[in-house]
Amino acid sequence: MLLAAIAALLLQSAPTSDPCAYDRGAMLALSPEAFDQDLEGGWRSLSDTPDCREAAADLLAAFRTAHWGELTPGELHINYWHEGQLRASLDQRLRAKRLLLAGVNPAITSDGFQDYALGTVAFLDNDREALQAARERLAATPPPDDWAETVASFREQYGVEVKWPMNLNVLDNMLACFGRSYDEAYEGCKAP
Repeated sequence: MLLAAIAALLLQSAPTSDPCAYDRGAMLALSPEAFDQDLEGGWRSLSDTPDCREAAADLLAAFRTAHWGELTPGELHINYWHEGQLRASLDQRLRAKRLLLAGVNPAITSDGFQDYALGTVAFLDNDREALQAARERLAATPPPDDWAETVASFREQYGVEVKWPMNLNVLDNMLACFGRSYDEAYEGCKAP
């Protein structure tokens, strides 16, 4: 009886051994902005642990389902995009490509994001020619009139400098790292 009581106490006080454990209810209760844009909370807190990327991707899908009909088109598209990136990281290429393309907001054509998405899908398809073409289109995209304000806002909110065109460096990395994993290319490997 004493051993059973000690074992029960140890189990109650033992930390969880699952590095991917999280409070699902609390996560799904977050606002779309807190869920997606908090760099230390929301789905990102889970995805920062490499072994938890699939759990983070599943969480993104669960959030989308839980908030269907409430999300703005922009919030919906970015949710699809981020799940697609995680699926690409997991080498779930077919699933990733569908999600990445769902992440493109067709109402916004002036920011080059469509070409970034098409280049990313071309990378996942191992289509260097299509990747190069997407990169060239993205490089030729003119900046929006409010670009200086966007740079200042991004610097203030996230502490980083952004360059125009956004994500051109990622497509350049994909070209330099062609044939390697999505993670290697996204982070910028050294050319072989």
